[in-house]
Amino acid sequence: MLNQYKNLANAEAHVRTTGPEIWRQTEGKVTHFVAGLGTCGTITGTGRYLKQRNPGVKVIAVHPTEGHDIPGVRSIRQLQQTELFLPEEYDGLVEVSDEDAFDMCLRLNREESVIAGPSSAMALVGALRVVEDDPDAVVVVIFPDNAFKYASTFERHFPQVRSAPSHAAPAAEADPKAELFDSLVANSRNAHNTCEVDDLRAALAGSQPPLVLDVRTPEVYAKQHVAGCVNLPLAEIAPRQGELPDLEHPIVTVCNRGNMSITGMLLLQSLGYKNVRSLNGGTIAWAEQGLPTESASPVPASDADGGATRC
Repeated sequence: MLNQYKNLANAEAHVRTTGPEIWRQTEGKVTHFVAGLGTCGTITGTGRYLKQRNPGVKVIAVHPTEGHDIPGVRSIRQLQQTELFLPEEYDGLVEVSDEDAFDMCLRLNREESVIAGPSSAMALVGALRVVEDDPDAVVVVIFPDNAFKYASTFERHFPQVRSAPSHAAPAAEADPKAELFDSLVANSRNAHNTCEVDDLRAALAGSQPPLVLDVRTPEVYAKQHVAGCVNLPLAEIAPRQGELPDLEHPIVTVCNRGNMSITGMLLLQSLGYKNVRSLNGGTIAWAEQGLPTESASPVPASDADGGATRC
């Protein structure tokens, strides 16, 4: 039994092989080494060798979020099973969501013709987040495997790539309630129920700024959110309605990309709120325009200044 989670030869193999190979192929110019965290043998062993040659090399470790669906890598909690996870030897830890990893995975395959799996894409997303755009940087990102071994995972996230079965299976019985709700959400994406980033920015600068309500979970909210917004998870909106302003006060719901926030907008409308819109593009679109975001603990709706949130 090799026991790759405890066997020190795991990391030592990379001290002897992977590290020297990278040093040789980059002619000693490597400035950053980035790898996903699984057993941690790759990042620990390779990082040790590179830092022996040049202590200035930055070693960046990338891990998925809790409850992830990325094969071969481990979240921080899951890393308790390996004795080779040594964060004190790394220069940075970066967390990447399933959504960002699989989006990058699709881009690598379609745009770059690199048949990379989701763990490879996760490592690249981590590198792009922390390594500055410096023309002198030589960044080595480990792509541990190709996409072919993860066909079932691909199909879960990208059903459009699923091949047609040779013999058509009986169609699953339609769920009328689910279809009706999907139709309701789709029909709600209109100019009356949604707003763009520029619209929200202008409204926040107006005389009656809206309450910006982030409907994601506290854990996701804490990573990045619109500066000054209030966090009230979707499932808690109805029970905590008393923390919200009056029914006439304008509210803009926000999530990652503008999907969950549509549901939040519909829920608030069903509770009698008369001026609710959902932000198209969500927090990601807001940040992409260079507008202020924060990474902090949730702000209870009852602590907001009269329900109004300014950025």
